[in-house]
Amino acid sequence: MVAIALGAAACTAISGEEPSASLGAEAGESALRITAHTETDFSGSFEAGGERVAFEAHRTGLATATLHLEVNGQPFDASYDGGAMRARWNGYNGALYAEDLAALKRALAALGEHFGGDQESLRVHEDFLVRRISFWSEAPAGLTMPERELDLSKPPGETVRVAPPGVTVFEEGDERAETGGIEVDHQGSDEDGIRYIRCNATSLATHDANGHCLQYESIFAGPNSNDCMGKCGGGCGFGTAGYTYDCLDHDRCGRKHGGSVNPWDAECGDEYWEADDDFFNSIIGRCL
Repeated sequence: MVAIALGAAACTAISGEEPSASLGAEAGESALRITAHTETDFSGSFEAGGERVAFEAHRTGLATATLHLEVNGQPFDASYDGGAMRARWNGYNGALYAEDLAALKRALAALGEHFGGDQESLRVHEDFLVRRISFWSEAPAGLTMPERELDLSKPPGETVRVAPPGVTVFEEGDERAETGGIEVDHQGSDEDGIRYIRCNATSLATHDANGHCLQYESIFAGPNSNDCMGKCGGGCGFGTAGYTYDCLDHDRCGRKHGGSVNPWDAECGDEYWEADDDFFNSIIGRCL
């Protein structure tokens, strides 16, 4: 998470603000209801078609925040310490399914409208809320959500990823990449920390899945690519972060294979975990 210095006007508490309802562009008849909005607290709920997302985000210091969120009764708690560059979150070994993921995406769209699409001016607790909703909304359906701790102290990388000698790199669209592996249930980690990709250029994406081992592909990614390939978050708009290798891997795996029921024996679970810190702490819109 990137701490943003705000002017006095931006930090003025909205004292005595009445609960408000707003409609996200994708929300239809759904409503976002804000029950508290001050320079230290932001809470409310989003309801649509019987689905409900409730949230409470609090700024507890200059660069610290806490969050409690429930989506259709599934709880999450999270905390962020910008001084120590660490974050923790806990999904209490629950799971999110298609209706939960859709509710989170629609809540994120409604929050985007509430904030006028201006993600970079959010206070620390608001940014924390938006980034966590973005990450959880991208979870493979049915994936167990455990307790996790993130070390955010490693400096971001800016070196170009290259394939090991002798490894086949498939060009984007090569049909052989669909069946290129032969080793089933082999998962290989390719965690890069936060490592930015080049803007509007081909970058090396890696992923493995239930039908093939670790696979290397040359993929066009960046702001001008199809649906902002490589950007952490869904698509190009509000709630997304930077363009990184781990998010490129997650995007490519998700577009080819879809979801997961276990991070170690099905589709895209390990790519999802490797992108956790990228969603959390990469600079919005950054690529090289």
